[in-house]
Amino acid sequence: MDKTLDFSGRTQLYFQLYDILLGKITSGEYKPGELLPTENDLIQAYGISRITVRKAMDMLMNDGLIIKRRGYGTCVQPKKVEQTMKRVLHFSEEMQRKGFQSTTNMLSNEMLPASKIIADALQITEGTPLVRVTRLRYANGVPLCLEIAYLVYERCPEVYGTDFSERSLRHFLEQKYHIVWTNATQKIFAINASAKVAAQLDVKENSALIYIERVSSTAESKPGEYLQSYYRGDSYYLTTDLQA
Repeated sequence: MDKTLDFSGRTQLYFQLYDILLGKITSGEYKPGELLPTENDLIQAYGISRITVRKAMDMLMNDGLIIKRRGYGTCVQPKKVEQTMKRVLHFSEEMQRKGFQSTTNMLSNEMLPASKIIADALQITEGTPLVRVTRLRYANGVPLCLEIAYLVYERCPEVYGTDFSERSLRHFLEQKYHIVWTNATQKIFAINASAKVAAQLDVKENSALIYIERVSSTAESKPGEYLQSYYRGDSYYLTTDLQA
């Protein structure tokens, strides 16, 4: 805590504290994911009230620079991951391109009958056996995306029961069944996290999420994968180039 505050009244104290903390974040003194000093630490260090500290922290939070984690404290917000909408990028490719380390935890691998919505999307009969692979994807150790992939069982039966925690599902389909996704259509929604999804992504219930539904097809325009992706709204955003 090297800087002091000016108590002359010319500038509000919470603005001054905000500027000090902002400088430490932008300079890298406080790194992404690192805990900030507690309210009590800041009160003691600068001789200010709790209200002043909270106003400064609220400003940083509104700027998207810090985040409060229940039972952990307030930390610097990790850098958001950008995805272009020009072409389909798979999660591990996105992370590698952005300099993040990606890891995966497979939550389930199960069979179930196709619902009408999924059957229509994949152009199959309702009730057709599907394999559903649910994975939690991490960027630098932070849960960023919950992915649920639905595949037609008879086209790739050995997907069922295979562990895709470290193995790429896409590469498995290419190598084992010569299934290559060459194009896709997707819908993007803004939703609030259910209690279950919030717990998996380590966010509060009703937190903002980016929800993507994608249908991937082969070169013969044969749809074969129905993918649901839930991205944390505090760590992910989409970009596209537009022409006027």
